[in-house]
Amino acid sequence: MSASEIKKEKQIKRRTWMMPQEVEVWYVLPAIRRELAKMMKKKTVPRTNEEGEVVDHKITQKEIARMLGVTEPAITQYLLKKKGRRSRGDQVDIPDVILKEIDKSADIMIAEFEKARKDDDDIFEAMTSEINRIIRVMRDEGIMCDIHREFCAHVNDTCEACK
Repeated sequence: MSASEIKKEKQIKRRTWMMPQEVEVWYVLPAIRRELAKMMKKKTVPRTNEEGEVVDHKITQKEIARMLGVTEPAITQYLLKKKGRRSRGDQVDIPDVILKEIDKSADIMIAEFEKARKDDDDIFEAMTSEINRIIRVMRDEGIMCDIHREFCAHVNDTCEACK
């Protein structure tokens, strides 16, 4: 085992027993929300200003919080670029293949938000559907099993409990 692997092993507090669903709730959901927030913050949508001109509007943190069903301070934490791992969600690195899926979900959620914004509706159903889709892809790709192994000491390399 290399020095970096040993250091990483020490950084992660491995619990003796944890269900895969607990890993999803405690670690994966915050990591997905973090990545969604980071992607949404970079996106723009066309909106009409007071003069009637259509201009590109940057998505605000308040709007992101509303789309993800979390508080504005949570979005601030997701977007901070501090070194180290501040929260459980920061302990999960999302693979590039999933980041592409998250980017698609961000676009879908923003489009739904733009429709709902005019009627002051929420996008709970779209948000839930997209996050469930991302988790399904992570399960299908075996990524969720890898994350479960990382956080639970009793999950061995040949575990097939979720299949």
